[in-house]
Amino acid sequence: MLDAASGRFVQHWLPLSPEVVEALRNAGHRRLVGTLNGVPIRLAQHTIEGQPGLLLSRQTLRAARARPGDTLQAVLQPDPTPDAIELGEEFAEVLLQDEAAAARFHSLTLGRQRGLAHYATSAKTPETRLKRALELARKLRTNTLYGDQK
Repeated sequence: MLDAASGRFVQHWLPLSPEVVEALRNAGHRRLVGTLNGVPIRLAQHTIEGQPGLLLSRQTLRAARARPGDTLQAVLQPDPTPDAIELGEEFAEVLLQDEAAAARFHSLTLGRQRGLAHYATSAKTPETRLKRALELARKLRTNTLYGDQK
């Protein structure tokens, strides 16, 4: 969301203390799991304008019954499976049936895989999730994903 007064992009941000960041860095971790006001979360650490923290979606804030500016109860720990990607039922099934799309998907970086899986699974209805999964499979198979070289 754009702040009209300053022209800056405004985000929901949970700052992390320098001690937490240093402990994570020393352990080689960037991804975290835990709870936010009791709601399970799984996020990557980011740095904006020199301040490390977690970007929070509106859905996460809504689930945690929190509003921007509220004090939150966060329990965080390093993600024990940082490379795990939640494909969702529909996307996993499409990849099982389309070997070419699956091979291309698994050749991508983990970050790219995570982004595509998020797009496929973030839809509210099963019909839309299936539509997105089929669309991604076609684009994976035909090398027409955003950013693919022509």
